Amino acid sequence: MRDHYSVIGALLFLLLQAAAVPARCQAPPPGPPDAGPPGTPPVKKSLGDRNDRRLFQRFVEDAAVSSGGWAEMQYRYDNLPGGKDHFIGPLVAFKVVKDVEAGLRFGWLDVRPDTGPNGSGLSDLDLYAKYRFPGGAARTAVGALVKIPTADETKGLGTGKRDAELFAAWRADLEAVSITANAGFRFNGDPDAPLPHTNDTLLFGGGVLLPASPRLTIVIEGSYETNRIEGAADDGRLTLGVQSRGRRGRGGLRGAVAIPLKDGAPDSELIAGAFLTY
Repeated sequence: MRDHYSVIGALLFLLLQAAAVPARCQAPPPGPPDAGPPGTPPVKKSLGDRNDRRLFQRFVEDAAVSSGGWAEMQYRYDNLPGGKDHFIGPLVAFKVVKDVEAGLRFGWLDVRPDTGPNGSGLSDLDLYAKYRFPGGAARTAVGALVKIPTADETKGLGTGKRDAELFAAWRADLEAVSITANAGFRFNGDPDAPLPHTNDTLLFGGGVLLPASPRLTIVIEGSYETNRIEGAADDGRLTLGVQSRGRRGRGGLRGAVAIPLKDGAPDSELIAGAFLTY
């Protein structure tokens, strides 16, 4: 674990140094910012829209509401103590009405335990909705998530039971930084034998999003969940990532690494995604 803390310190130092480079020190070119050649589509209203600067682990449990819609193809690699998992699939969010966001996520999951057969197939399906209360720079949101058990539990891809989650989130979009916090309670369906029993869990998290430039955001996020599986350890992670928007402001790339803070977390995690906003 000491090695993990050394890596955390080094990565935090590099990210904060990058964030400290003020974009305003660069002289802007003459004319409207990010103006394209004549006849090109107009730039999205705000390249720096804070609602489209999102967390990695707690994308859902955040008080941000998409300015229109978000579609991301995301890949995750988890290096677990007992094997390796690969996941790829879409994450979709959209504004229903003002201050209301709904969305879903699912994909293809490939599990490769160190002992026993490998398994692959469709993952579970998450459906969620949240409402953000009116306010100024600081806003609060409440929401709910339901997991539909579409994964095959006989292949080790899920529990075969439905889960539900209630959460609350707070976010303050300040001039130089966005600060987030979230908490929730998850009701985890208890699977049939021979799968181990599950526990209902508490979730906590928080993070800072540093707009290093109109198109680049540095994300530092902490997340914690009590143990879902009976007899297992709690899950705590520090996730360090970046989000970069394209010149036209309608999409971009995201990437992050997660470092374990508790024994229930993967030994390492890699997240990579390409997203489109509309």
